[in-house]
Amino acid sequence: MNFFALASPVDFRQRQDNPRFLQTRARPFQKKSAKKRKKAKEARRSLLKHTEPARSRIQDGLKKYSRIVAQARQRGMNEQDTGDIVKAMLGDMLGYDPFFDVTAEISVRGPNADHAVQMDGRLQFLLNIKSVALTPNASHLLRLTGSSAPVYAEWVVLTNADTWICYRLGVGVDRHAEPVFQVSLLDARPSEEKIELFFLLSKEGMQMESLRRHWEQTRVLHPARLAALLLSEDVLNLLRREIQRTASHRVDRETLYEILTRDVLRADSLPGPDLNAPRLPQCFAYVRDPNDPASWRLRYRNADNTPNADMLTLAAGDLSSDPRAIGIPADDLPLVKDRLRQAYHELGVAPADLPDSLRR
Repeated sequence: MNFFALASPVDFRQRQDNPRFLQTRARPFQKKSAKKRKKAKEARRSLLKHTEPARSRIQDGLKKYSRIVAQARQRGMNEQDTGDIVKAMLGDMLGYDPFFDVTAEISVRGPNADHAVQMDGRLQFLLNIKSVALTPNASHLLRLTGSSAPVYAEWVVLTNADTWICYRLGVGVDRHAEPVFQVSLLDARPSEEKIELFFLLSKEGMQMESLRRHWEQTRVLHPARLAALLLSEDVLNLLRREIQRTASHRVDRETLYEILTRDVLRADSLPGPDLNAPRLPQCFAYVRDPNDPASWRLRYRNADNTPNADMLTLAAGDLSSDPRAIGIPADDLPLVKDRLRQAYHELGVAPADLPDSLRR
């Protein structure tokens, strides 16, 4: 019997208004949603079961090595003794075998990294160790940028046993260190956050590619990336149309851009250099015309004339390519290199650790 032929439109609308009728029609979708939730819950349980031993081990290691690192800092331990602490942390906290998973002095085409962490013969990350009294910074990784690092090295960790900074070297010949995360044993951050970050470097975390997923998520949701999207031409045009529709007011893109960068977005989340920081000619390695900021190239110093390690990394990378492509004449290249070398010297970087482009 054809129900639609016998029932009138009024009857069908009454059925649609009936809560039991709507519940019956929605039941298949509810079953699918319940199955998805159940699978997701089981996946989370399985993940927690697999990672719980590692997290417990890291938690115990945080308690143990926080005391050891604090004592080492008071005694001013040198780099070699700090390396012994780091190797012990790799075994006790991160789950690596210090005899077979951690190798020393892996070649990076010139100066060597301190250690390399491997699993089943595959390199997981390079490890550069500094003394516990020395604060790690990006300038210590300048020798691992560009072509100085092996092509198969994607991650590098810089540590003084207290502070652990993870960088991604990227892919390809001309690559530069990109910060991924930083964690410290002795800071005031909650222990749960420290456990999550140290887990990314653990043996279990590397097996699950947790570090890569963290980097991908951080890159997508990075404040600078989101700010760049908000300041893009398409979004600005969308805001203009919405303002005109809701307030009957016309505004140009330049005015919107200025309001967003000045009053809405935080300065440290804006893409590129700080727009509020003064641009001074002495902050750049090459200055063709002091009165024309457009002719200045390779910023490497802060406004107070102190070297900026992150800017130096970018300047060294730009200089490793063709300097003429960025507007630096060949006759001025020696002076530019001398200025960059002087900045490295001020940061305590040894001449042997300089990038290849500055040793030629």
